[in-house]
Amino acid sequence: MLFVSPISRGLIPLLLGTASAGLLAQAPPRALPVEDGAPPPKALPVQPGLTSSPGDDQFDFASLAYERQEWQLAAQYYAKYLQEHPNGRRVADALFRIGECYREQRMLKQAATYWEEVVNRYPSSEGAPSAAYRLGAIAFNNAQNEITNGNKAGAKPGLETAARFFAFCESRSKSPEAKLAALHNKGRCYELLGDSKRHIDALNTLVAVTQNNPYREAALLTLANVQLSKDQKEKSLESFLELANNSKDNAIIADAALRAGVIYAEIGKHDDAVTMFQKALGLTELGESGRSIALVGIIQSMYAKGDHDGVINFYNRYADVLPAGNALPKMRLIVGHAFRLRKSYSRAVEMYLLIEQYHPNTEESFEAGYWKLYCFYLLNDKDLAEFAAGFITRYTPTHGDHEFLSLARLIRADYFFNKSDYNNAAQSYTDLRVEKIPEKLRPGTLFNMGWAQAESGRNQDAVNSFTKFLTDHPGHDYSAKALARRGMANKDARDLAKARADFEQVTKEYPKSDACEISWLQLGLIATEQKEPKAAITAYEALLKQFPSTNAAASAWYGIGRGYFDLKNYEKAVPALRHALEIDSKVYFERASQMIILCEFGRQNTTELAKTIDSYLAAKPDGEVQPNILKWLGIKLYNAEDFKKAARYLELAATPDAPENTEPVVWMSLAMAQLSAGAYEQSVAAADNYLKSNPDPASKARAQLTKGRALLGKGTFVEANTAADEALSFVKDGKLQAELLILQGDILNAEGDELAKQQKADEARAKWQAASGKYAVPSQVFEDAQVTPEALEKAAQTLTKLGDTAQAGKLRQQIKQRYPGWKAK
Repeated sequence: MLFVSPISRGLIPLLLGTASAGLLAQAPPRALPVEDGAPPPKALPVQPGLTSSPGDDQFDFASLAYERQEWQLAAQYYAKYLQEHPNGRRVADALFRIGECYREQRMLKQAATYWEEVVNRYPSSEGAPSAAYRLGAIAFNNAQNEITNGNKAGAKPGLETAARFFAFCESRSKSPEAKLAALHNKGRCYELLGDSKRHIDALNTLVAVTQNNPYREAALLTLANVQLSKDQKEKSLESFLELANNSKDNAIIADAALRAGVIYAEIGKHDDAVTMFQKALGLTELGESGRSIALVGIIQSMYAKGDHDGVINFYNRYADVLPAGNALPKMRLIVGHAFRLRKSYSRAVEMYLLIEQYHPNTEESFEAGYWKLYCFYLLNDKDLAEFAAGFITRYTPTHGDHEFLSLARLIRADYFFNKSDYNNAAQSYTDLRVEKIPEKLRPGTLFNMGWAQAESGRNQDAVNSFTKFLTDHPGHDYSAKALARRGMANKDARDLAKARADFEQVTKEYPKSDACEISWLQLGLIATEQKEPKAAITAYEALLKQFPSTNAAASAWYGIGRGYFDLKNYEKAVPALRHALEIDSKVYFERASQMIILCEFGRQNTTELAKTIDSYLAAKPDGEVQPNILKWLGIKLYNAEDFKKAARYLELAATPDAPENTEPVVWMSLAMAQLSAGAYEQSVAAADNYLKSNPDPASKARAQLTKGRALLGKGTFVEANTAADEALSFVKDGKLQAELLILQGDILNAEGDELAKQQKADEARAKWQAASGKYAVPSQVFEDAQVTPEALEKAAQTLTKLGDTAQAGKLRQQIKQRYPGWKAK
């Protein structure tokens, strides 16, 4: 099983989320209230040389009351000026000052009326920017109250109004301080309105003012976080770095350095991240939560760049100042991963157990539980299946669809698979949801699932798994193997048509794959099973041609031999079968040998058949050859007068311990072959076994004739004659009678010879005389091309013994005349 562990989820997003509790949470400078706004226009005295206008004295009188902070009186005098001099040159100033008087009396609604008139009627006046700022502040503060009361929609018109007045002030004020204040608050309006483009424009404009700008650092910080929210990490980093390197406020430096470290870590600049985190750690203003983030950030950055030794060493060095809260289990989880990736699996398990013990019911504990299980998998722990089951049982209720639970089921399945426990493996694979594991693991999981199902006999499930593999992962490196393995499952499920289609697809689309090798072999086996010998031969020959070094060469040659055998082409079958024997005699000895025997039998080749049988039995003395083949071979050899070999094969065809189980013809043929080979004792036994089969009279007489001759060969004359007499008791004529009479003559002749050796001449002559008489009938009365001349010759030989050479000569003359081509056996 190719099992690849998934990558542990990163911690940087979590760190960034935690970091939002730092400097970002601090409120930027508030919108300036009305009294802190742009300075009002000064009451300008009449310049020397300038012509005074009507009402100037009256305006100056009102201004004296204004300067003495007699707000109600000043407002009355300014109003009187406006009434009497509606077109005077100081109207805009009077309107603004009336608004200021009402503001000082906390009558903002009335004040706003006058400021609006200044902005609308006298936009170019000196007081218009200040009036606009004050109107913006009123609108902004009212909108803030709406937001505080939960009416965000109601706040929108006020914010839009405020932004418009602040923009007016910014564009027309001659005071740098007023411009910056208006710009700052305009940006805040856009921020609350959600108008990110104009908000960013305002922040950029504000940040661009580097001198005497009390709002710059707040703007820079806000801009950095807005950029970060828009995934503009490089721009955001630039802003944080400027704060970290240039600010005079250690709290800002610490927080900015921390955030810069987080971004560096996210964009993969881990050395820079470590530098920033260490800078933040060096400042006491960082705070406990920030310190925890920096510690974990350093660990995370070292881990991310593959410095696992550095992770472990840093953790050990700071063991007495470990981070608090949620940061500690995160740090320990990373350290556990570092041990695991160093292949220190036992140490990794210790760290994961520490998380489970001291940080239970956390996501880190859940993750540690999974990785602990994975380490046990790599350690090949004998209790892995039990550990996996425990993890699954514990976390399924709370994390039912989590990837780790599917991976735990995969680990359990792989454990069983690697131990070839395919029944449990198949069940475990079925329990997991393939779509819940990492995509890179799905092909191997589906493949192994199908394999385990096939090996455990769940063939249809295996077909389904391999089909899903091929559908979901086209072109995968395992495609050829999956097709071949699906073919095997289809074959085992007895769907030979689909199996054949799978194997053929492999041979066409993946001709150089290992799976092609097995596919040609399986196509040959299927064709053989379906009794298609030509297709079988084609498949096996293709296998040998494409894969000359194949381990299945013996199988292929045997299949070719069998195919030609089925086609009755024995000439081609035999060499192929012998190839199979040469390559793997252990597996194919019996099958190939038997089939070669059948081929030689089919070819009616007695010489090769005998050699094959002899070779087979020499290698396997207890081997068996079909009795009908042995019978045929024995009879053929007997007819060829190779009596010893004939007797050998006929003996193999017989079953002496149960003679009734042997064909009678075998016993008869065996008796005759043994007789001719001089094995008289065995011939008698074979004849007796034949006689037990209750043959017809003629066959019985023939058996008695053979038995009698065998008994004669043994020298048991009385028993031999008894056998002949028994046959003659029911054979009264014909060739068989003649042969029996010749037998009796031979018995008498032999007895006479024995008596002659004993110097019993008279008794010997009597026997020879009797023998001559036995030969007389077949030699004179019976006419047969073999039997008659044989009887004449034997009679002549007997007469010679009796001294009647003249008569013997006459008999031999008859043989020459009547049977010129006869030769004695």
